[in-house]
Amino acid sequence: MTKFTYYKNLFLSAIGITLGLSIGFVNLNQVNSGFPFKSSLVEKSGFVDWVQAYDYGIRFGFVNDPMNFNYPSKSNGQGAVEQALLKSKGQLVTILFEASDTHSPIYSSKKYYNFFELKVNGQLVRSYEESEQAWKLDNKLTPFIVALFLIGGIYIWRKTKKEYKYTQY
Repeated sequence: MTKFTYYKNLFLSAIGITLGLSIGFVNLNQVNSGFPFKSSLVEKSGFVDWVQAYDYGIRFGFVNDPMNFNYPSKSNGQGAVEQALLKSKGQLVTILFEASDTHSPIYSSKKYYNFFELKVNGQLVRSYEESEQAWKLDNKLTPFIVALFLIGGIYIWRKTKKEYKYTQY
């Protein structure tokens, strides 16, 4: 084993262990699994102007309103949300959204607010509780990801050290 391969493998191992510890730390320190509390959400109503489905959720905007909204795919139920928004022409749509947190795509200056509950004409389409449950279910995969990074990093470290020891003359 060359010195370059030795240091490359140790670096890869350190990155794996660091990622595992970082992901684990963030997961353990998130309040409510990173999902906003219902009491912190703001209600907003209006008529839908446009709807856009994309890989990570459903985006839409209200008529005569500069704010844009996003239903994250991590909350599941995108099909129901998209269909309800598309069919809501002329109907009052009410959402619960997180006013304190915005995000925007890399290629755009448009800001989006995540919403977690949707009602069309007073009929509940997607509840806060359903969104929260789906979000938390998605986070249950995190311990396995942490274990994969930690075990993989330690394995690469030990194997590299062992092999390098035997290649020294």
